[in-house]
Amino acid sequence: MIRGKKTGDSITRLFNHVVFLILSSIFILFIVLPLFTVDLFAQTPPKRTNGIEKRLSELEKEVLRLKKETDFYNLSNLPDNLILCDKKIPLQRDDIRERFEREILQFLENKGLLVILIKRYYKYQGLINEEIKRLSMPPDLVFLVIAESYLNPRALSKANAAGLWQFIKETGKKEGLYIDDTVDERYNLKRATRSALNHLKKLNEEFNDWLIAMAAYNAGAGRLREAIANQNTRDFFDLFLPEETERYIFRIISLKEVILNRERYGIRIDEKTFYKPVGLKEVVIETSKEMHITVLSESMALPFKTFRDYNLHLRRYRLPKGVYSVNVPTEKQALFIKNLNNYPYIRVIREK
Repeated sequence: MIRGKKTGDSITRLFNHVVFLILSSIFILFIVLPLFTVDLFAQTPPKRTNGIEKRLSELEKEVLRLKKETDFYNLSNLPDNLILCDKKIPLQRDDIRERFEREILQFLENKGLLVILIKRYYKYQGLINEEIKRLSMPPDLVFLVIAESYLNPRALSKANAAGLWQFIKETGKKEGLYIDDTVDERYNLKRATRSALNHLKKLNEEFNDWLIAMAAYNAGAGRLREAIANQNTRDFFDLFLPEETERYIFRIISLKEVILNRERYGIRIDEKTFYKPVGLKEVVIETSKEMHITVLSESMALPFKTFRDYNLHLRRYRLPKGVYSVNVPTEKQALFIKNLNNYPYIRVIREK
């Protein structure tokens, strides 16, 4: 909070300085300049030109913009009502309000990061929401994956949790992901999403509470079972948990609030600058002999870098004979299937 205060003071000083410059400009334009004009051209009374009026209007808008950008430090502007996975967050409680403010104000101190997260959200939300809808799960779960990896498909934590959903190897394998030196499906955008949501669904079936299920995703189901058994409560907000897990849920809440209400917090992004949404189809192939993966990128008519961004789970240049899941841009699917016919040792097993 000290850091936030310093940042707030700096922005307030900057705001006051800009307002002073604007008011000085207005004084010169409308008080000083007309006096000189009267002295030099007494026979021609000064007239307010359209250009000056336009400039004044622009200056007024700039003052309002700067004021709005500094207003996020005014805690009265923060919301009074928040809902996550259909559960109301009790912000009227002082301790809950404090935990929420800690996370959202730290995010708001880094607006550059928030711009990237918002643009990545619109890049990946279609792919993630498709799986969420298929499983009839709460749409708010998309904000959990943002908290996990900042939507960086190549993310790797110090604990070796990998991919968008930050699976550790043990949990990934338990949820059906194939992991070895050649293929690591924790990095597979589609399969990892499917496995993470199945994992969350199982947690919710056990705890019958989405907030506790999300906390268990972060800390492990065993830790939540132990806390519930020993603390005589099943309310997430009353559970004493590792600090990281307690903060984790409030990070998710804060990300949802800022991303869906970005202009309220002075974040304006031209939608024309949003990143192109990722649309992928899964094609399962079998190769009867060792294959260089450039065969796949060339069959999609994609640069190798683009191909790898969609298929990070293929970890080697040469793939042994076997079965592989390949992610193909939707618009390239037909071309990919057609071009694979040029390789008699490759056959398509399934498309979806």
